[in-house]
Amino acid sequence: MNVLVTIILQSWHLLLEASIYILFGILVGGLLKVFISPATVAGHLGKGRFTSVFKAALFGIPIPL
Repeated sequence: MNVLVTIILQSWHLLLEASIYILFGILVGGLLKVFISPATVAGHLGKGRFTSVFKAALFGIPIPL
């Protein structure tokens, strides 16, 4: 039982530490949704095979940082 409580407490602390980054990501995602149209995103990421994957990877690299 003690192990379960420890896991829950450590998970809660991890969530608290990550919450600012989660909120920042939601804010940036909302701003992108407002200022960039879905047609623009589909135009850049929807055609071709290599370039679409390369662009998506390039924009996805900073996400964990």
